[in-house]
Amino acid sequence: MADTSSLLRPAPLRARSFSSRARRSLACGAASSPRATLKRDVLESVKPYRPGSSETSVGEARRDILRKLELLEGSNEASTSEIRAGLQGRWVLLYQAPLKDDERLSDYEKKAVTVEGPFLSAFKPFTRDLFRTLSNTQNIRVDEERIENVAEFRVAGRWTGRLNILGSVVLGRDGDEDEESRRAYVEFSSFELSFGDGAPLSVPVGKLSELLGKLPPRGWLLTTYLDEDVRVGRGDKGSIFVAKRMKGW
Repeated sequence: MADTSSLLRPAPLRARSFSSRARRSLACGAASSPRATLKRDVLESVKPYRPGSSETSVGEARRDILRKLELLEGSNEASTSEIRAGLQGRWVLLYQAPLKDDERLSDYEKKAVTVEGPFLSAFKPFTRDLFRTLSNTQNIRVDEERIENVAEFRVAGRWTGRLNILGSVVLGRDGDEDEESRRAYVEFSSFELSFGDGAPLSVPVGKLSELLGKLPPRGWLLTTYLDEDVRVGRGDKGSIFVAKRMKGW
């Protein structure tokens, strides 16, 4: 089995700041750059495993994607200040996977690093896998310290539903070009669950946590790569993800 221990360490961020004019130039002229090639390769590799797909990256396919993601992380040109400012917006999840091989994951980690997250996943044992995620978006409002994770899903192949998890987001200490400065600390406080055109049911996360016997969901996200429209990051639960900025944000 291939050694994946190096994949657990985020690639170092290149502390190189560039102006908005330089960023525009980079965006317009990067079509043939090595970084653009790495980016296209990553986006093509994760395409079969987007939320809503029946495919799941496992084994060598997952390790191959992780290797490509590490190369893209290493090509990052955004400074820490640009990462902190660039988190704001609405993002659609393209890919998310654990950094560990499946046999090394705990039951909670298997749920926490899926696109459904630990809460929607918790219902699966009772529903015999009737839930299927259709899309997963994230709205980050750094200026308001607010975050929303929205999962749209289908139940039993017929009914559509929407899970909107609401919470707060606070950026890590603003200091040198280090990991802490690139972290966003998240704590979810409530969620709204709706089916079809029905009115949403709002429930405090604390209540659900008690019912499920779990701690309230909190953690951090470390941004390891950011450009005009793509973001790569790692979570404290041991996952790596790729997100794309939605148009207009």
